[in-house]
Amino acid sequence: MDGVVYVGGNPIKGSSDTIKYLKENGKTVLFLTNDPRRSPSEYADKLRSIGIQACSEDVITSAMAIAQHIREEHNSLENMTAYVIGGNNLRNQIRSTGITIVSGEEGKYADFVILGSHPDFHYNEMKIATLALRNGADFYATNRDPAYPSEEGHIPATGAILASVEIASGKKAKVAGKPENIIFEVALERVNKDKIVMIGDRLDTDIQGGKNAGLSTILVLSGSTKRKDLIDSEIKPDYIINDLRDLFVDISNLENL
Repeated sequence: MDGVVYVGGNPIKGSSDTIKYLKENGKTVLFLTNDPRRSPSEYADKLRSIGIQACSEDVITSAMAIAQHIREEHNSLENMTAYVIGGNNLRNQIRSTGITIVSGEEGKYADFVILGSHPDFHYNEMKIATLALRNGADFYATNRDPAYPSEEGHIPATGAILASVEIASGKKAKVAGKPENIIFEVALERVNKDKIVMIGDRLDTDIQGGKNAGLSTILVLSGSTKRKDLIDSEIKPDYIINDLRDLFVDISNLENL
């Protein structure tokens, strides 16, 4: 979403009208995000507050994708436990599966270690997660994004925390967010794969993720990636546009992407 339909708290020019047009012409529009900190309903509220038509069913987060994936992989989660490093929304999504969240000494023997964005990350959390993983816990993470932009510059994100636990435990996490397939699998359950395109502003997550999922891809230059970044990149989108308004240039071609 950020860099495609809005930047910070401001909509990108033309994004609201474009999304409205697509929906009025029978297109399904889904919003995918690696950020697990907000619920789908909270993201939908933000989108509506800046004039973007959306409801909670239109939003898929990495936290929601992890929860759904775990449900589908296990017949029963009623007596299973998880040690969660992350915020309230990630915890709520995991609780919704029937898994019990544990902490402290109990965390060392959890069935799952699940990691997401966490600005208050502490060494003790790394230690407990490492011990749980060495005791055989299954390992999941919301995403591998190493950093994200802030007013101070690019600061550490989930991927930096994840790297510390992976190194300490010697185990690799199964990741839900772009460019991995889990979040796309959740999205594809809601749409016809033969008529879907991934639109994003990042080559390494959005475009690579779309390609991994077998989708056509459109790079927008309204966010993180600039045209010069494409020169040395091995990741190439199928189409490049300046922003969502360019979909109007020949919108009938959407049927043939």
